[in-house]
Amino acid sequence: MIRKKGIIMKPCEVVAYKGKKIIIVDISSSTPEKISPFLEDAQRKIATFPLKSALVLTDVTGAVYDKVTSDAMKSFSANNTPYVKASAVVGADGVRSVLMTTIAILTRREIKSFKDRTQALDWLESV
Repeated sequence: MIRKKGIIMKPCEVVAYKGKKIIIVDISSSTPEKISPFLEDAQRKIATFPLKSALVLTDVTGAVYDKVTSDAMKSFSANNTPYVKASAVVGADGVRSVLMTTIAILTRREIKSFKDRTQALDWLESV
């Protein structure tokens, strides 16, 4: 569980936003030892969606990566590709931006980067 502004959030939740189901994968401020288990949980949830239907928002703000978690992120994204209709990322700056670009190239998927969750949610809802 992740605590934000007094609210307890799960690392992966399906939320309704303007009538659409959007999967939020929240690994913000996570340490390397927590990221892989969070991604495994998210992978199981995303795989329950029909092919090319999942709208996914991943928040990587302040997440700390190492080689193992970088590989886990690449694997997570590749395994999700058949299920994902659109993917948005929040907090991809610096090294996180490089990793996001690498993942987009490897998966041959457009992954849009946004400054905040509201922008990302609005874009996903419009897809």
